[in-house]
Amino acid sequence: MDNTGEIQTYNASQGIAKERDLQLILWHTQSMRQARTGEIPGKLLEEIQDNDRKLNQVRALNLVISAQRELITISRSQIKFRSIMQWKRKYKEDQEQIDHPFDKFDCDYNKIIYLKEQLEACEQDIIAAEESPSLQDDFLMKKQKTDGEFFELTKNFYDMLRVLEDSYEDIHLLMLVNKIISAGIEENEELTYKEKEEEMKKRVLEA
Repeated sequence: MDNTGEIQTYNASQGIAKERDLQLILWHTQSMRQARTGEIPGKLLEEIQDNDRKLNQVRALNLVISAQRELITISRSQIKFRSIMQWKRKYKEDQEQIDHPFDKFDCDYNKIIYLKEQLEACEQDIIAAEESPSLQDDFLMKKQKTDGEFFELTKNFYDMLRVLEDSYEDIHLLMLVNKIISAGIEENEELTYKEKEEEMKKRVLEA
């Protein structure tokens, strides 16, 4: 592992893992760019009409959710293994494990499962908005002005975008801490989440 700041993988099949993991991260980056700007691959932003741009932004929410769910899918088995090892080290005896079940243990696996459920809830919110006759849960409002119809993004859209920005940050940090990817920093098992987060922020600022 070098210290260049480039995202790398730890897997034995490093070439395959790097291709898979980085492609997913790039897919997420592209999807998030579309959600923020309405830009789509192969077309300049200035070539896209305002209404189409806003439609692209709303459609991108599903793309962002899909990318994040894929990142969770490739990560959860390794995170579960490490979390179970932590749980077994803390609760060695059978009775201790019965008294402190794994699904109640404060660990990375339960955190990533919570994030998966949060993303599923976001998907359901999008479906409900499409099926509901109410305008209160919509992400895009159709309005009228003198020169024609136009679209306006709603507070629901921006609220969900913020939720997805936060969930990606959490997923990415869990992947870093559990050595699924590397940000090119020297990993230390004794560092806390906060220390690792501060170290990553420091390297970004110094870059």
